[in-house]
Parts: sequence; structure tokens; C-alpha cells
Amino acid sequence: MAKIKAKNMETANGKEEPNISSNKSILNDIENLKNKGKTNTEEFKNKLKKLETLLGVDTINPFGTNELDIFEDNMKEMTLADIKKLAERVGVNPHLDKPALRTILRKEFIAMNRNNRRNIIPNPVNSVILDLNNPKHAKVLKYLGDF
Repeated sequence: MAKIKAKNMETANGKEEPNISSNKSILNDIENLKNKGKTNTEEFKNKLKKLETLLGVDTINPFGTNELDIFEDNMKEMTLADIKKLAERVGVNPHLDKPALRTILRKEFIAMNRNNRRNIIPNPVNSVILDLNNPKHAKVLKYLGDF
């Protein structure tokens, strides 16, 4: 019996395990698109969807995404029954008509994801650099060393 070597293997949940090198390229692509200011393009949305799938945001977040534009696109494709299921899952009254549910879900999404959106890839922060030759810096380092 011949053995077949596969690059990607399916896991128990039916999803393929991602290739690590492709993850880095997705991050680089998203960063490049941000730097070019192309955050409103379909390519950017597709890269973010792929990244959120890799990170498992669709299973963690009850809305299925952290991005408002992706959520609105998803809601455009939903039927009234799908929107009512989403409203129940989020904790919103599902016994309203479709336009009212969309408006309420959009407001709830903004309120719930206020601190999550566009924070998938944090910008690097420069740390404080202390100079040992500066007496004030040496004094701070001495205090920090005592902890």
C-alpha cells in the first residue's frame, strides 16, 4: 500500500491546517495594503477574512468577524431567518422586521467590537531606552533593579 504525502491535513473540524509561511505572507500583504492606503478594497477584505479564519475569530466572536465592512457584507447576504438567529445568538430581540434588526445588529456590533476592530496586527511600539552614562537613567535603573 502506497503512502500519500500531503502538505495540508484535514483536522477533526474539517478545516485544513494552514501553512505557516502562507500566514506570514498574509500578514505582510495586509501590512502592505495598509501602508498603501488600500484598506477599502476587496483584496484587503479578502485578506482580512482569511486572517480572521486562521485566527479563529469566526468561532470566538458571535458576529463572526471583527471588521464592520465584512459584517455588513455578510448581513446583505443573510435571509430574515439567518438575521433572527444571529440576533438570538448576540442577545438582541429577534422579533423585529429585517431593516430594524439590521440597524440594531449594526449598532450592537459597533458597541461590542469597539476595541477589537482593526487591531488584529498591532503597530510596534518603541520601548524606552535608558543610557547608563546618564546619572538620572542610572538612578532609575537602580530603582528598577531593587524590585
